[in-house]
Amino acid sequence: MHPTSELYDSLRIAFEHFNCSLFDSKLEKVIFTVQRQKGVMGYFAPDRWGNIKGKKCHEIAINPSYIANSRLIEVMQTLVHEMVHCWQYRFGSPGRLYYHNKEWAYKMIEIGLMPSSTGEPGGNITGQHMGDYIIEGGQFLKSFSSLETDKNFQLKWIDRKSLPRLFDPIIANPDAVTDIQVEDSSIDFAFLTQNPEVSSVLELPLVAHNVETDNVVFADTMPENFIYQDVAKRKTRYRYICPSCDVKIYGKAKLNVRCDDCDQVFEYGESEG
Repeated sequence: MHPTSELYDSLRIAFEHFNCSLFDSKLEKVIFTVQRQKGVMGYFAPDRWGNIKGKKCHEIAINPSYIANSRLIEVMQTLVHEMVHCWQYRFGSPGRLYYHNKEWAYKMIEIGLMPSSTGEPGGNITGQHMGDYIIEGGQFLKSFSSLETDKNFQLKWIDRKSLPRLFDPIIANPDAVTDIQVEDSSIDFAFLTQNPEVSSVLELPLVAHNVETDNVVFADTMPENFIYQDVAKRKTRYRYICPSCDVKIYGKAKLNVRCDDCDQVFEYGESEG
């Protein structure tokens, strides 16, 4: 098989696996791309592609620069995060530009990933720039375990020029609904407690730990000096977005600025070099 086909076929197989196990095979087919946009593991772009007959297709991008220093579970976690955006675009109501709203958060919890602004227990479950962690006993972890043991699946091509990993995978269970921090005051806690898929994971005792150390990163499985490390560019400016009109400004970290037109505080967006 051609190397290009092997690279994208791995992503396609993973997508189809999670689509079946987590989304009842309801997601539309997407076009995969690899994009070296520093600071993000991946993104979802709705209707980004079109063919000569006018048919549209969504895009899910995966950043290859972080794969070598990551574990397979982190790459798949990123893929499923973007698949939830794909689900929301088709069946729900996405938030404004870059905003992760409560509908997205509920779906993430349902399929086994807890949204968190910090990527760890205790972070907001809604917001502009969001990470997530794995819910122990949740559907994602079960589905990943099945995929991981499939001898026909593996990421066969790895970018040899690698950036340091963005996060360590964490598996945890929130100990109670009231411990979840929310940025959106309209979060429906009744829904969280009444939805069986969600409440079943929220009622478990708090258990937080890193993924097992014997689950090595890709670079550890390759010949010595095969992977060469890129140096992450120091972040010098940060993007802030008005939550009402989506106007963007750029500046140093931890700015406290307000939009005079909307009388809204600018929200922290994605950092840039």
